[in-house]
Order: sequence, then structure tokens, then C-alpha cells
Amino acid sequence: MMQAVATPPERTHGSAERLGRVRSWLDERFGLSGLAYPIPRHANTLAHTLGGITAGAFLLLVVTGIYLAQFYDPTEAGAHASVVAITQDADEEIVRSLHFWFAFIFMVALFAHLLRTFLAAAYKPPREGTWLVGVLMFAVAGGLLYTGTILKWDQEAFEALEHNSEIAQLLGFLGFWFSAEFSDNLTLLTRDYIAHVSILPFFLVGLLGVHLLLVKRLKIAPLPWGTAEEVAKRERDEKRLPFTTHLARIGYWTLVALALALVLTALRPTGIGPEGVEGIEITKPPWYFLWLYPFENWFGLKALVVGPAVLLGGLALLPFLDRSPERDPRRRRPWMALGVVVLLAWGALSLYAYFTEPVSHVGGM
Repeated sequence: MMQAVATPPERTHGSAERLGRVRSWLDERFGLSGLAYPIPRHANTLAHTLGGITAGAFLLLVVTGIYLAQFYDPTEAGAHASVVAITQDADEEIVRSLHFWFAFIFMVALFAHLLRTFLAAAYKPPREGTWLVGVLMFAVAGGLLYTGTILKWDQEAFEALEHNSEIAQLLGFLGFWFSAEFSDNLTLLTRDYIAHVSILPFFLVGLLGVHLLLVKRLKIAPLPWGTAEEVAKRERDEKRLPFTTHLARIGYWTLVALALALVLTALRPTGIGPEGVEGIEITKPPWYFLWLYPFENWFGLKALVVGPAVLLGGLALLPFLDRSPERDPRRRRPWMALGVVVLLAWGALSLYAYFTEPVSHVGGM
């Protein structure tokens, strides 16, 4: 039997020393250590890694999106046919399905991160700015999901863009980007594509950078359990871990998200609907916008502007309305009750929309 050959201590020491010199060289030139900061032990739990999972899912969306862009034709004449061609190629369809499921995971993780932040009252002083940047990221993420839906250029996408055009007219000058009069050279679909692959990702990455800088500056919020004094004491006394441990947890859960997307891709590929036909309205929005559908039925297209504005405005005002020092959900019962009411209303509206028959909303239908 062969015996294992031990690595000489001097060789191990030499490798570690060389690695240390490389790290020092990189840090001196790029300031990588400035990105690191000590984190509390609880930051490595799943609930406190949701923001990192969201960022990881976004990175996977960018990678798969860059690949799909090589085969997509962002014109009204060729968009649907190019997507059909993608679905007929096994490798391209796998990437497209992964892109779809990464978007699903991205939105679920983002919503869960927002909910966890609300439950822990992590928006309270001095972290109001961190919360506000997160709300803006939530809005931009909604724009990414919406514009991505249109790019399929099937019946669902066609109706979504028609709604967009009608809303642009309601907004007047503020809706200039989706106005047909804005540009004679590019169609609305092509401009939607530009927004999806460049403008909105640019804003999201910028906001993410600000968000991360604020988290580094203000530190990760403490666990909320107990009185305000107990929370403050826990924040002072809790054991700190290296930032690399947090990166490792984010990487682990991002790999789990990748595995989940692969399973969902195998079980349920995305497919594509028929090419859009003008003059009919037979589809409903994706699940994350479905809650707006009943309001559109009851109040018309203006509800698609008022509904998101009320939601985002309420989220933005939250840190300035909930001013008590208490963070424990058990000590913030009115706010918890309000949160439960909002969640129940969202679920009820979504279910109602799911089971109702599609009706026409866009003018001229």
C-alpha cells in the first residue's frame, strides 16, 4: 500500500506567503479591503442573506441575458420569430428558461428581503436612507420584470405594451419614453429592449452600490427581539465575524438558487405564446402584477398608475411614520397588523384576478 507523502512545512509556508503577497498587491491597487467589514453572527442566517441572494440572482440574470441577446431580434417584425427560434434550439431554450426562473427567484428573494426588513424594523434610524434606496431598487426591479415580459412579443407581451402606450398618454410628458411620437427611428419594442438591457440595469447596479455602501457605513441591523435597550446592548455585544464568511454564505445560497432554477427548467420550460394580434385582450399579467388586475377592472387604466404609486409612496413614508424606538414585532402590533392586512389584500386580489375572466381595458378594443 502506498503511503501518503506529507507536504513539507516550508512549501506550505511559501505558498501562503505568495498568496499573501498577491492579496496585498491587489488590495494596494484596488482597495478591495475597503469593501469588507465585520458582520454580526446573525448576518449569516438565511433570513439575513436574502439581499445577497437577490444580488446573486441578478448576476445570473445578467449572464443569461447577455447570452440570449446574441440570438434576439428586438424589432416588431422579428422579435417573436427570434424567440421561437431560441425555443427550438435545446441549449438556447435551457438558457432562456433559466433566465425566466432566475427572474422568479430574484423577485421572490427581493420581496422576502423587503418583508424581513419590515418585520425587523431595520428601516429605523439611522437606516432610513438604506430603506429608501431599497424601495427604489424594488421599483426598478418591477420595471425590469415588466420590460422583460414585453420582449417575448407574444399575445401577452403585445397587450402589455398596448397598456404601456395608453398609460404613457395618461401621464402626458412623464410618459414620453413610451410615446410613439418620441422617436420616429425606433419602435416602442426596440426602446423597451434598450430599457431592459441597459437603462434599468444601469440604475439598479448604481442603486445597489449605494445600498451596499450604506450597509457598510451603518452596519447590518441588529436582531429586533426585546426592548429597545436590549436590542442596543445585543448590537454592541454580539460576536463579529469576517466579511468573507458572509460572502461564502451568499455564494452557497446563490448556488442553491442555480440548482433550483435548473430543476424548475427541467420540470417546466417557459415556452412562448402565439404572436400578438391587435384588437383583442385575452391575457392577464404575470403573477407579480396580478394584484393590479382587479383595480384595472374596477377603475380603468389609471389604476395601473395610482396603485404602484400608493404602494411605493407608502413604503417610502414608513420610516418617517413609525418613529418609536421599538424594533421587536411583538411590540409593534399596529404595524404588524397593517402588514398582515396588506399581505392578505395582495393575496386576495391576486386570487380574484386569477379566477376572473379576462376583459378588455385598452381603448379601441
